[in-house]
Amino acid sequence: MIDLYAAPTSNGLRAKIMLDECGLPYTLRSVDLAVQAQLKADYLEINPMGLIPTIVDHEGPDGKPLTLSQSIAILIYLAEKSGKFMPPHLAKDAIFWRDIYSIATDMTGVLASMMAITRMKEPHEPTMDEFGKRFNRYLEYWDGLMADRKFAAGGEVTIADFAFYPVVYRAKTVTPEYTQGCGNVDRWYAEIHSRPGVQKGVDFA
Repeated sequence: MIDLYAAPTSNGLRAKIMLDECGLPYTLRSVDLAVQAQLKADYLEINPMGLIPTIVDHEGPDGKPLTLSQSIAILIYLAEKSGKFMPPHLAKDAIFWRDIYSIATDMTGVLASMMAITRMKEPHEPTMDEFGKRFNRYLEYWDGLMADRKFAAGGEVTIADFAFYPVVYRAKTVTPEYTQGCGNVDRWYAEIHSRPGVQKGVDFA
């Protein structure tokens, strides 16, 4: 059994979607960021950095418990554990990893800044617009890639889709004005969004 400590942020959604898509049994242990539960002593024992998500796999490698943080590392680990969504031909593909880490660092970082601005008592619109235009530029890059790709890494669903989807999902929910004009991304998004595992994965109720 796996314990998932998460909240419905882009990073948290990645881990939960992957668990639901892989069909691995887990228990969701929600971390309430509004009360800074991620900084409380009991959680810091699990993840001293005070970040989400974290998984605790009580039946990890060689049957020993494993605690793992960082959403992309969790995607890779769960792909290896389940044997799903990580085709062998992509494991050493530099372009595949370039795109995943661009999502994880560039796009997610910009989105996090946008989210922080929306929570300000008096959001600074010029700063928001600067980050928003940068996010849309990244999305336009992906729109170009999607012109001849059905999914994020090509013709099949991989961890790249589950890394990318939560970023677009959160942006469309909170700052939809910066997701416009990317028809290829919208087509891909609709297909991934319709997957039962993804639908279950975004549900933190």
